[in-house]
Amino acid sequence: MAESPRRVDLRLTIPAAAPFRAVAAELMEKFAEYAGAEAAAAKSLAQAVEASIAPAADAHPDQPIAMEMSAEGSELVVTANTGTTTKRATCPLPD
Repeated sequence: MAESPRRVDLRLTIPAAAPFRAVAAELMEKFAEYAGAEAAAAKSLAQAVEASIAPAADAHPDQPIAMEMSAEGSELVVTANTGTTTKRATCPLPD
């Protein structure tokens, strides 16, 4: 994927039910690559995001999950708010 000319900020609200959380994790992976992250780091980010939202999504599949992605210094940060918990996952970006 071509590299973005600037850092990416993304906000996304998804239903917690499957298959939406997997789609959201894949979208986070693609945006991380677009922001300049290495493919392996972007994949790890997607896995961390999916794992962090899975418990709340399984317990409350009717709840929406709000996700934000932003560049903070030399890393990409994803914050997922499930309504009951807030989780962060990070991915290194090139300098």
